[in-house]
Amino acid sequence: MGFKRLALLGLGAAGAAYFKKKENRDKAKAAFEDSKVKVSQMVDDAKKSYDNYKTGEKTTDYSHEDDKMMSEGAQTSVQYYNEQQEDQEEKPPRPGTPE
Repeated sequence: MGFKRLALLGLGAAGAAYFKKKENRDKAKAAFEDSKVKVSQMVDDAKKSYDNYKTGEKTTDYSHEDDKMMSEGAQTSVQYYNEQQEDQEEKPPRPGTPE
């Protein structure tokens, strides 16, 4: 218990000596304000991200199939692309459209 008191006393004395100069106080205030802004931006971003997650909104413009393809990896994406190309080639042309 005595060591904690001595450590706190030493910390307090060092802080008092440091903040004695106005220049150091101004630096500390500026650093505190910058940190406050950064923390509030991070909290706002986290809230937006959580709200988007909670409501199910997507942040990308991809379709569900594209999301599925990207999550499966490169090998299956090539297979998916090839299947899509084959499906397009196999479809008969619509009536009234030139071939």
